[in-house]
Amino acid sequence: MTETLRLCLDLNIWCAALLASVKGREGTSCQTLVDIVRQGSCLVGKVELVISWGMLNRLQEVLENRPELQVLRDDAVFYVELIRSYAQLSPQLTLGGTGVIPIEDWDDRHVLETSIAGDATALVTANFRDFLVKDLTVIIPQRHGIYRSANRSFHLVHPYLMMNWINRGEVPPVSEF
Repeated sequence: MTETLRLCLDLNIWCAALLASVKGREGTSCQTLVDIVRQGSCLVGKVELVISWGMLNRLQEVLENRPELQVLRDDAVFYVELIRSYAQLSPQLTLGGTGVIPIEDWDDRHVLETSIAGDATALVTANFRDFLVKDLTVIIPQRHGIYRSANRSFHLVHPYLMMNWINRGEVPPVSEF
C-alpha cells in the first residue's frame, strides 16, 4: 500500500472529466480520478494533487478557447479555482519546471517537469505518446511506463489502468518494473 498517492493529472484528464459531465456521463475514469483528487482519498489511501500554476493557467486557456467544451470564461475561472483549492489541501502547487527535458511541446514538458518537482507517484494521461522520452521505460504500450531520472521515478499511466490499480487498492511500486 502506498503511504500517500501523489497524482499529477495531465490537462487532458481535467478536460475529459468536464466534457463527460457536459455530455451527461457519469463515472468515467477521468471523472472518477478528479473526484478522488477532490476527496483526497481512495482505496489506496491518502491522495494529493500535484499541479503547477502553469498547468492551471494553460487549462483555463484551453477551457475558454475550445468550443467543444462549451465553457464560459467565468465557468473556466471557477473550475480552475476549484482545482487550485484541491492542491491547497495537500499542499503541492509548484511554480514550474526547469525546461531541460527534451520534449518539443512546452505544455507536455511542463507537465512532466511538474510531476518530477512535485514528487508524483504517477502522471496520469490519455496522451501517452506525448511523453515518450529517453528516460521513460515503456511497460505496456500506450498504457504504462516508468519515468526514471537521477533522483525521481514515477508511473506514466493511462487513466483506465490507474483506475484499475485504485480499484484493486494498490499502486505497484516503480521498483517492481
